[in-house]
Amino acid sequence: MSIKEQFEKTEKLYHFTSFDTALKIIESNRLKFGRLNNMNDIHENDKLMFADANGQEIDVFPSDVLDALYDEIYKYRQISFTADGAKGDKDGFDLHQMWGLYADKGEGACLVFDKNELKKGFSKGMIYERVSYDETVESYYVSFSNNPSEIAQEVKEHASSIFFHKRKEWEHEQESRLLKRCPISMREEYMCLGHALKFVILSSKLRNIDEFLYFKKIKEIKEKVEKVEIARNVGKTGKIPVLIYGNGLFDYALCTEDGEEELWNSKDGYDILVIGENCDLYI
Repeated sequence: MSIKEQFEKTEKLYHFTSFDTALKIIESNRLKFGRLNNMNDIHENDKLMFADANGQEIDVFPSDVLDALYDEIYKYRQISFTADGAKGDKDGFDLHQMWGLYADKGEGACLVFDKNELKKGFSKGMIYERVSYDETVESYYVSFSNNPSEIAQEVKEHASSIFFHKRKEWEHEQESRLLKRCPISMREEYMCLGHALKFVILSSKLRNIDEFLYFKKIKEIKEKVEKVEIARNVGKTGKIPVLIYGNGLFDYALCTEDGEEELWNSKDGYDILVIGENCDLYI
């Protein structure tokens, strides 16, 4: 089976990150759960809007209730993935905003996971859902009974509404989210990746700036990947190809790092620039 066929048949989830963090993830074969108060979205940092059991927004609660609510909400941590879009939308690796925001302005990496393999590492109590993007933040309301002892159960019951809704301006992320309650605040929490990592994508951006550093990064990634392949001990089926996502003058392509096989080209889908039709050539 060709690398292109492997890529196309895999149900994929993507994780954009810096180059150094990608090396650590590959070597450790783990992803760390992130804390809500470290998210880019300010509504993740200040997620709560308060409502009573009837759904009526109110401004004041007893201090013990507020303390219990904040304490419980921030026990939850997440791992964010990018999913392929619906028909006609962008493929997950082809989101320039994600390369810019999370992959060090294109100098980082996009790790590609097999969704079904990844799910084998989900432990009891984890929640996995696609994020919904809303015009308003009404989905952040939390209804409860003013009883601190009941808050943990109520947050659990409303987890989908609290943790899987974002404002519509973030929809370009095409996010799927894995959620876990982590009761010990000082301890970092990780998920083992098993055999889920299937491809590593680097951007060709760096080649135009520093070709020496570009090939050095490919070499470093391949060395880490080869250690994982050896640990898997499953021969050719355990290979993790390193791919390059690059842009030309009028199109984008995804190729193997040696350039021998093209897996995808924007000419076959979207981002097709036709001079005189959807773009102008200025000279």
